[in-house]
Amino acid sequence: MTLPEFQNSLSTLVMQFQVANYDARHLLLDRSDQILELAEQTPAGLPDRLLTEWQSICAEVKSVQPEYKSHHKTSILFDRQGMGQPGVQKAKTLITRIVALTRSVERLES
Repeated sequence: MTLPEFQNSLSTLVMQFQVANYDARHLLLDRSDQILELAEQTPAGLPDRLLTEWQSICAEVKSVQPEYKSHHKTSILFDRQGMGQPGVQKAKTLITRIVALTRSVERLES
C-alpha cells in the first residue's frame, strides 16, 4: 500500500467515526477489523515517529478485542468497573489517537 492509499484509508475510517452516533466502545470494535487490516498494510514511507504511534494504536486495538467476535460484551472495554466508564474512555482515547495520526499523515501529503 502506498502512503496516499494509507492516508485515504485512514481518512475514510475517521469519517466513519465522525458520522457514527453511538457508544464509542461499539464503534471502535465495529471498525477494529478495518484497523487491524490496515495494520498489516502499513506503507514503507511512513516516518518512524508515525509508524511507532500507529503500531501502538494497533496493539491496543488488538488488546481490546472481544473473546467472542459476535459478542462485543466479552471485550475488556465492557468491564463493569466504574459503570463502564474506563472502557468508554479508553475507546474514546484510541479513536482520538487515530484521528490525530490521520491528520499527521494528511500533513505529510500536503
